[in-house]
Formats: sequence, C-alpha cells, structure tokens
Amino acid sequence: MRFDRIVFVCGDNTCLSMIAENVFIERYEGAQLYVASRGMVVLFEAPCNPKAEAVLQKHGIEMVRTTSMELRNGDITDRTLVITMKESDRKRFESRFPHAAVYTLGALAGENRDVKDPYGGTPEDYEECYEDIDRMIREAIPFIRRLLAAKDKIDSSQLFEQEIMEEDTKNDSFRM
Repeated sequence: MRFDRIVFVCGDNTCLSMIAENVFIERYEGAQLYVASRGMVVLFEAPCNPKAEAVLQKHGIEMVRTTSMELRNGDITDRTLVITMKESDRKRFESRFPHAAVYTLGALAGENRDVKDPYGGTPEDYEECYEDIDRMIREAIPFIRRLLAAKDKIDSSQLFEQEIMEEDTKNDSFRM
C-alpha cells in the first residue's frame, strides 16, 4: 500500500476538515488507516464550530476530536495522502511540502470546485455543507481506494522531516 495515512486540511481546522475527517471515518470501509484533520494556521487550540459539531451529531456521527490542531511537519510522511477543502489551501500546502501527495476533495470527487465554507451562516448552511462533504467523500472513496492501493515507489531523496512523536497520535486521530 502506498498510503496508510490520510490528513484532511483546511484553514483553521474548526469546521471543514473536521467534518470531512469524521464523515470519512464513518463512510470508509477497508484496510486499517490513520485518519486525522489539521489546520494550515491554528494560532491557538480552538473548539470545533458548534454548528459543525451539531450537524455531525444530527447525522449520528460522533467526533473523534473536538479541538483544532495545526499542521506540523511530523503529520506528513511519504505514506500520507493529504486532502484539502479548497484549492487555495492545496497551493499553500504544496508550497510548504512540495513533494507531498495532495488533492482537493473536489478533485477526488470529480468536481472542479471548493467546498463552500459555511462560517457565520445559519444551521441550514452547515447542513448544506455537511451534505456536500458527505456526497463528495462518497464519490471520492473509489479514487482514494485506488491511491491507497498504488504500488508505485516514492523517491526517498524527496522525503521531508518526519518528527512523529508519540503524543501526536494520542488524542487527535482515529485508527480504522
């Protein structure tokens, strides 16, 4: 298996990537996989947006983690598939980790668009966002399965710092 980790990334890890992480864990069936979500810029640990948490609960999805976490070098290895919610986040991520495997959720779902951020919106806006992410993840899972099963090698000279510490995996992710 080429990838054994998936990290969902958005700007601040309080809504979009947290919804995607939890929906993916709920929908994906397959090999054991490390799944997490991170924010590109997290100045301090913040709780998940209450409207995002409420919409997940409404759909019977229990959150694996309820506070934001910033993306760290140790979160990304040569076996990590990164999925961003927006093209702008994909570009920012690629500038920081130029050799990483990174896609937008829209691209994996066969769509050329970003996930719309409901920040500041109504509960209905968050419901619409949840439905959009849920549908995109369902559509992306076959492509993700192909990526997970790929046998191609990655040039080890292109690997980046791997400072994975025991504490990184304690309270911030879920192993399937």
